[in-house]
Amino acid sequence: MVSSFLLWGLPKLLHFCRVPNESRSLLALVGSLSNGILYLSSPILLPVMNTFPQMKTRVMILGYVICVAGLIGAAYARTAGELIVTQGVLYAVGGSLLYFPMMSYMFEWFHVKLGLANGILFSGASAGGVIAPFVIEAILDRWGRKVTLLSLAITLIIFIVPCFPFLRPRLPVKNVDHRRSWSNSGYFRFLYIRTFWILISATVFQSLGNFIPFLFLPSFASELGLSTTSGTLAVSLVNGASAPGMIFLGWLSDKYDLRIAMVISSLGSSLSVFLLWGMSGTLAVYIIFACVYGFLGPGWGALFPRFVSATIDHDPERSSSLLAIFLAVRGTGNILAAPLSGGLIRDWALTGRTGLGYGVGGYGPLIIFTGATLLASCFGIIYRMSCISRAG
Repeated sequence: MVSSFLLWGLPKLLHFCRVPNESRSLLALVGSLSNGILYLSSPILLPVMNTFPQMKTRVMILGYVICVAGLIGAAYARTAGELIVTQGVLYAVGGSLLYFPMMSYMFEWFHVKLGLANGILFSGASAGGVIAPFVIEAILDRWGRKVTLLSLAITLIIFIVPCFPFLRPRLPVKNVDHRRSWSNSGYFRFLYIRTFWILISATVFQSLGNFIPFLFLPSFASELGLSTTSGTLAVSLVNGASAPGMIFLGWLSDKYDLRIAMVISSLGSSLSVFLLWGMSGTLAVYIIFACVYGFLGPGWGALFPRFVSATIDHDPERSSSLLAIFLAVRGTGNILAAPLSGGLIRDWALTGRTGLGYGVGGYGPLIIFTGATLLASCFGIIYRMSCISRAG
């Protein structure tokens, strides 16, 4: 959970790390790229780590060193391009090497309460989101970006190093069958299962809309005429609410039919976008949206282990590799969110004609797109019909 917050949570806060004379959209790309690399590297790293489990500890240490180096390099970046290379790429590559070998242990340690375990693990990325934006903004305002990023590098050292003794497999490595690899016959059999493609397609739609509020709530606050602190508060609340939301949806997926959790996340987050973000014209509604969306939207990722178990039988190696594909799809949506959403902010029929969200600063089309993609992910519940058909 600690590593999840530091590795996955930090890119969500990158919009605070301002570089003079650079556009808002270019800086937003840093966070999207960092999270995207973290997600997209999973289909490569998890199968490789399952094939060579004896390398996991060394890979994690290497990734940790690269992570710290990326933050230190970002502290001395003078342009957005340099920030993209150091914090957008280098930090993310190191984070991938550190995080995914560790994550592969989850399917060894948990089975019955796998959804809850994953929800707790993923919630770490948001657990510090309640206070971290304010702390980072305060350090930025007083000491600047260099001191802020160096402080984050020191934080990474203080909190990650003590975790290493606890990062170990349930079974001794010597008992792992090293002859088994991702290329073995049947390893990718799930590619021929309709359930997999239905759940992947639903995840594509959900991911396209999921990251947009993280990127644009601060700038939307400015368009509403709210203070900078209000935008910071919204990001803080989205991150803070997503932590219990992930735990709740993970628990729900273990306890009840998976489709219930899917509908609550997809339909609930979609309605919050259409009815709260779209109708927000005051600080109160804006804050309520941040809380409701934060609780329901990001929690979709907590359902991934149950998507895996709905597709294949429990097998730690194959399960972690399949989970990697769901993470990669989510990462693709993350990368596409910045360029797609940037192009959607434009004047339309309601711009300037209403004080509500739909008419604020050309955000109407963006709000509609976000709500529509989240709503489209509801169709994933038909995966159960595919299971019944296959069983028949």
